[in-house]
Amino acid sequence: MFFKGQYHFTNSLYRIIISKKVTVYLIFFKGEKMDYKNGYKETIKARERIGDFIYETPLVRLNYISEMLGTSIYAKLENMQKTNSFKIRGALNKIRKLSEEELKKGVVTASSGNHGKGIATCAKMLGIPAKIVLSDTSTEAKRQMIKDLGAEIVITSVETRFEVAKEISEKEGMTFIHPYDDLDVSEGQGTIAVEVLDKMDNLKMIVPIGGGGLISGIAMYTKGVSKGSKVIGVEPENVARYTLSLKEGEPSQVKRGATLADGLLSVKPGDHVFPIVRDLVDDIVTCQDKNIKKALDLLYNKEKLIVEPSSAIGLGAILEGKIDYDDKDKLVLIITGGNVEGRAIEEIINS
Repeated sequence: MFFKGQYHFTNSLYRIIISKKVTVYLIFFKGEKMDYKNGYKETIKARERIGDFIYETPLVRLNYISEMLGTSIYAKLENMQKTNSFKIRGALNKIRKLSEEELKKGVVTASSGNHGKGIATCAKMLGIPAKIVLSDTSTEAKRQMIKDLGAEIVITSVETRFEVAKEISEKEGMTFIHPYDDLDVSEGQGTIAVEVLDKMDNLKMIVPIGGGGLISGIAMYTKGVSKGSKVIGVEPENVARYTLSLKEGEPSQVKRGATLADGLLSVKPGDHVFPIVRDLVDDIVTCQDKNIKKALDLLYNKEKLIVEPSSAIGLGAILEGKIDYDDKDKLVLIITGGNVEGRAIEEIINS
């Protein structure tokens, strides 16, 4: 049944105003699971939508680390993606759904760097305006990359970046594209899982987790097509917003602490993606910076990979003993990005 009128939503209640005299309340109890049965089909459509514009990145076995740990460790190398980050997948899926009128007005987003670079790249490809609101924690290298793509940047704090971006959207009529709390973006990120599961099954996919856009997309597809695979999220110990939120039963904000994982600084899970993570992700663990540093050292010096600290957090959690495995397991690390210079990695390792 469909009703005309105003719709108001809280965490547990829809209030539907039919008229001045009639109000209908629909109650959804906190923690009630959504129906994800066909969600993976949207990820397949997203793969078809963006497939001609992105790389199918390599999935490689990390031989040194596998031998060291006594199991099979693989890496999905999104650091070799266009823009050197997975973020272009979600950005492109969202932008390719916009109308001609929306495209003319342009797009705006808030980002710690890689999502902004993805949006700026798509905007340049399509010849549309783009404004990127960057957090003051973003690196100068990422800022310059975005400027070089022709997008305008605005600098603010991590805590206020979304408010600033939404103000720009309202004032200038630009489409706001959330870096993680948008199901179109999440579906785009989930195309990573399509490529992984086309090659192997019955695995543990280990995913860096910030706001939840990447892991929600990966979990939606993985749980729709693979009964034997698990999805495990890893977040910084000092910004453990999902650990808190799952305990509280709703998206909750944490105080941002210092961490090497500068791409995982969101202080609160996205409202739209949180239920997906809650219902479909098998486990979420935290990782200390000292183990991110150890992982970064192994990936850089032993596997010869240029990866951001945020990408090393999955291996860091394994080194920390947070993820169980045996010699028969297949662990797939999602290497989310490589927008970092080698000398910066060396400074972190040697600090």
